[in-house]
Amino acid sequence: MGRDLTSDLTKQYSTLFEKKGIKRIFSFAQDVYKSGKLREIISFAIWEMCHKLGLFPKKEYLVFDKRDAIKLSGKSSIGSSEFDAATTGYFAGQGLYALKCDVNWKLLYSHHGEIFGSIYPDDCDLYKSVDGGKTVVFLNRFPESIKSIFVSSQDTILVCLKGSLYKSSDAGKSFEKTLDLGSPISFFRFNNAITETPNKVLLAGEYGNIWDKTGWRKLAYLYSSSDDGKTWKTSDFLIQKGTNKHVHIVKYSRILDKVMVADGDNYKKLWLSDPLDRVDFEKPNWNPVNKFHIQMGGYTGVVESNGKVIFGTDYQGGTNFLVETADGKKFSKKIVPDPYRRSPVDNMVLRKSKTGEEIWANLPFSTPNSKCLLMYTADNGKSWNKVFEYNRSTHTVWLINSSTTICNELYFSVEDIKSNDRVVYRITDL
Repeated sequence: MGRDLTSDLTKQYSTLFEKKGIKRIFSFAQDVYKSGKLREIISFAIWEMCHKLGLFPKKEYLVFDKRDAIKLSGKSSIGSSEFDAATTGYFAGQGLYALKCDVNWKLLYSHHGEIFGSIYPDDCDLYKSVDGGKTVVFLNRFPESIKSIFVSSQDTILVCLKGSLYKSSDAGKSFEKTLDLGSPISFFRFNNAITETPNKVLLAGEYGNIWDKTGWRKLAYLYSSSDDGKTWKTSDFLIQKGTNKHVHIVKYSRILDKVMVADGDNYKKLWLSDPLDRVDFEKPNWNPVNKFHIQMGGYTGVVESNGKVIFGTDYQGGTNFLVETADGKKFSKKIVPDPYRRSPVDNMVLRKSKTGEEIWANLPFSTPNSKCLLMYTADNGKSWNKVFEYNRSTHTVWLINSSTTICNELYFSVEDIKSNDRVVYRITDL
């Protein structure tokens, strides 16, 4: 199967640009050349210099609200009454209600008032709830852990495991395998890599990390279905264009009326389809937005809100950004400040509040000298509220809900890595 060299590089050299790690730069350069990440490290170095020397204008940095984050540490007792009181109190101060869920959801997908999801820790089983998660009904057991869930406009349930995709056209009473992916460890990234266009074409992008002796196994396949997931066609367009690894995002944009595709290593490009009235997904024309790595790409999170498409970058150990556009041509960026700058924006989710839309973003990876952060904005990105500040060595926090429509509820999980204590909260308006 091979090892994930990117993860090895990140762990081994996570402090390269920090004072303690500078002596390892020559060894790091050899590994960078071997893995083909030279373009990325050049961008990292330029951004690092701009940040350290103050060359980025102050107005280009994210602005945080003055309210302190809930700081998770090794002493935090997840699930205790004290922790629950601190969490509910924090959100009450923001005009929100945080309810600790009875169901320990791992992932969930909301569709027309129903919830389809897997439950921690036995995440091979799919459940359904019709009463907001108060009770659940078992639907099906799969041979692998559920990696992502999607429900089409025609009510077909798609469940992605490692290596395969299953579908149900009878409300979950039965499932059949409908697609084998390019490797036994590949999958579609939850909330980001399966989409549906208004003309009911389903599209998905494959994600997988396999190092085969001298290079990455090329798994950047795009899949399309015009019959609601019964049959799928495979495109290796990205591989032909030089993408040597995988796909992060496949999303239809209502604002642009195009499909957006963000690939992973090594070029990290953003691609846009032709407008939907001209695109032929049998032979689509994909247009690259960025030619060079320094122009950013490789996004791992995306939302659309108030006439803008907002992307989050995937630069673990480097400098991360929120990038937005209203037309797919002009882009502007906001820099994530320290101590969260080195954490990628892994996922972004919208919540419909009584006053507008909230954008939630999770930055869940940290180096020894940086922090992770769950944050949200209620004013379209003018300022951000810090929710949980933590280190990945002790805790994990995940945004765990998805939907094709904007819901008025948001779900996230908090877990203590050492004790395995885990809680799920549902956020709504007071």
